[in-house]
Amino acid sequence: MNTMSRLSAAAALLVLVACQSQNAQPATSDANPAEVRFTTDAYQIIEFDRQEGALARTQAQTPAVKAIAQQLTSQANEFAARLAPTAAAASIKPPSILREDLRVRLGHMRLQQGLDFDRTYVTDQIASHEELLRMQGGVSPGMVSPPFATLMRDGTSLVQENLEKLRVLQRQMAAPKA
Repeated sequence: MNTMSRLSAAAALLVLVACQSQNAQPATSDANPAEVRFTTDAYQIIEFDRQEGALARTQAQTPAVKAIAQQLTSQANEFAARLAPTAAAASIKPPSILREDLRVRLGHMRLQQGLDFDRTYVTDQIASHEELLRMQGGVSPGMVSPPFATLMRDGTSLVQENLEKLRVLQRQMAAPKA
């Protein structure tokens, strides 16, 4: 590859990264910052669950992992359907791509197969659920409108329930000690 081709490729890569970076943040007008944060955080876990769930359909080995992946994907779709009109009414457009760290984690998941995938999936889902709970801890229901407060309460409850299920599954999958 000649120098001009390399420069062109580098410039194209920079433009792509800039576009992705812009799409990683939600487009808003004068929306409530707490509602924007909630929508953005919720979008990240929803889309991450959807994409990891799609991987689990083909790469998971354990029926319990396939079942929880399907459950998490279904719940993510249901919550997205509830969140979308509330966010739209508040002039909040969720980001169109996952954060970079989540895209990297998905890339790592694509390399896993069988029981390695199963253990990694469960561990990764636990981490993403714990992360979401920490992020949402900084947003109190009093900072948002009633529709968002309801979504926050319902979403937090669902994430906590799923986190406990994932932890139980992780303990069940622990490798026996020799």
